[in-house]
Amino acid sequence: MKKLALGLAAFASAAVMAGSAGAVTSPVFETNYGTALVGGDDSVAAGALPFAFTLFGQSYTDFQISTNGFVSLGGGNGTGCCSGDVASFLSGAARIAPEWFDIVGTGYLNSDQADRAVFTWVGGEYSSGGSYAAQAQLFANGTIIFGYSGDSVPATHNVLTGISAGGGAADPGETEFTDGPFATGANRAVYDFAAAGTFDLNGRNVFFTPDGQGGYTVSNTPAVAGVPEPATWAMMIAGFFGAGSALRARRTRQVA
Repeated sequence: MKKLALGLAAFASAAVMAGSAGAVTSPVFETNYGTALVGGDDSVAAGALPFAFTLFGQSYTDFQISTNGFVSLGGGNGTGCCSGDVASFLSGAARIAPEWFDIVGTGYLNSDQADRAVFTWVGGEYSSGGSYAAQAQLFANGTIIFGYSGDSVPATHNVLTGISAGGGAADPGETEFTDGPFATGANRAVYDFAAAGTFDLNGRNVFFTPDGQGGYTVSNTPAVAGVPEPATWAMMIAGFFGAGSALRARRTRQVA
């Protein structure tokens, strides 16, 4: 019983600490951001991928990262100031955009694992601040995972989230990423567009899984539930102890 009490106390303490953190984090989120590549407002930096990455059937070995929440492959798309734009998304170089809007912050790359490259953007919205972190994990098998950690929903900028082969890809129309799973089919781009103040992917992961035919299956995890208040945890713990007492009493009666 003593071990149970200590374990529940530690569990409750961790839960209260998590509840005080405030930000909602996607279930699959790499907290080791790696090396800072670029920082500030409307800035870009170029580099080499740690492996050849295939997007919509095309292989890429180099990238350009913008502080505004996207990575370009096989060329540059500039800084992309100042809101996610569908026409630009479909033209130019290929693009991977977990949350494209006007960010003032830092872009990172973690390539510690040989088969994974993790790009993370941390900062706030230009002119509005807030706390923001978004991530795109690229795997050598072609899988992409978007993740989010932060409470900032852009207040004055539109947001575009998605992947595009670029080069004048046809517009497939907007798709709601909170729905799914669904297939991209023959489309060379897929995106979710959110007007200012309506971004709804915080606390979720969006998965792009290659279908073996040049397209993707797109799915997502549900939003992470909020951590219960300390008072709620206290009631739950009391319930745990009550259940334990009832179980002991039942076993005592059975022995008697």
